[in-house]
Amino acid sequence: VAFAIEGYRDPTSIVSSVPAARVEVIKHLCRCYKVVMKTLFCMVGFLLLVGCGFQLRTWDLASAYQSVRIESHVDSSIDRDIRGVFVSSGLVVVDDGEADLHLTIDREDFEQSSDVFTGDGRVAGYRLQLRVTYQVSEANGKTLVSSRTLQEERSLPLNRANVVGSDAEKRLLVEEMRTDIVQRILRTLALLTDQVDKRSDAS
Repeated sequence: VAFAIEGYRDPTSIVSSVPAARVEVIKHLCRCYKVVMKTLFCMVGFLLLVGCGFQLRTWDLASAYQSVRIESHVDSSIDRDIRGVFVSSGLVVVDDGEADLHLTIDREDFEQSSDVFTGDGRVAGYRLQLRVTYQVSEANGKTLVSSRTLQEERSLPLNRANVVGSDAEKRLLVEEMRTDIVQRILRTLALLTDQVDKRSDAS
C-alpha cells in the first residue's frame, strides 16, 4: 500500500524501482515489435504490387495513332507495363509487322551503391538507380524520340535486424522507379500525339 501511495505521489519512483535488466527487456521487445510490423507492411505491400500491379495512368494516344509495336531488349516488367497502358489507351499492340508507332526499349540498367554510413564506417543505407534507354519512330521511319535515357533514384535504409523486410522494400522501390519511368515515356508520347493532332487540325 505504501508503495502504491508513493507511486501515486511520484510516478517516477515506480519507474526508478524497476530493475534495469527488466527495462532493457521491455526496450528490446518494443524494437522487435517495430521490426515485425515493418516486415509485415513491406511484405503485404509487395504482395499487393505483384498481385494487382501499379495503377498506371492512361493517356489519350489513340487519337493520332492506331497501333504500336514494342521491341524490348531488356528482361524486366517494363515491356508488360507499357503494353498494358497502350491497350488501355485504345491502341492495338502488335508483336510483328508494321504499326503506326515503333517503341524500342534498348536498355534497362539497375545500380545499387552505398549511400549512408554510420559513425564507425558501416553501411547504413543504399542509393538505388534505375536507367531506361528508349527511342520512338513512326511507320515511315521518321524519328520522334531519338535514343533517350531516363533515370530514377530512391534511398533504401539498411535494416540489419530485418533483412527480409529490407529486400521486400527494395523490390517495391525498384517497381516504383520503373512505373515512374513508364509514365514519363507515355507523357512524352502524349505530347507528340497532341502535336500530331494540332497539325491535322491546321491542315
